[in-house]
Amino acid sequence: MSTEVVITPAPPSAPEAVAARASFCADVSTAMGVTWQLPVTADGDLAAPGGAFWLARSVEGTQDDDERGRVLGCVGARAVELAGGPAVEVKRLWVSSAARGLGLGTRLLDVAEGWARARGATRLVLDTRSELESATRLYRRTGWTEVAPYNDNTDAQLWFSEPLG
Repeated sequence: MSTEVVITPAPPSAPEAVAARASFCADVSTAMGVTWQLPVTADGDLAAPGGAFWLARSVEGTQDDDERGRVLGCVGARAVELAGGPAVEVKRLWVSSAARGLGLGTRLLDVAEGWARARGATRLVLDTRSELESATRLYRRTGWTEVAPYNDNTDAQLWFSEPLG
């Protein structure tokens, strides 16, 4: 398993981005113990100019090696207006099981944070489910705090925020 990774922007409609979000859904389904799918209209707002999406890929290996260029994770972000000023919502953070423990989740969050700062956002927000325990641990470990619901997402059970100073 390669440990060198590059994170680059990608349109959410790109085949690799669609496949990464499908892997995200599969992991959520496994954690929940039921099939979970994104709504058909989901993630259109992760495209520019109001949103962004990134893929993390392995950069090691040979041209003939399946590891080189393999998608190991993804994250999306979208601008939202909330009480207290402009914010950016983090969406679809996913790291493949083969890349867990390499710090890739933190790196993907850092990319979304950089994009949010460049847009003048005052904070990052996200919602998640309690079954996604490794994600929840990551958020808490990286300085996110649990907050009251900021949206009406019926799939969410936990809401987090991270101020941008």
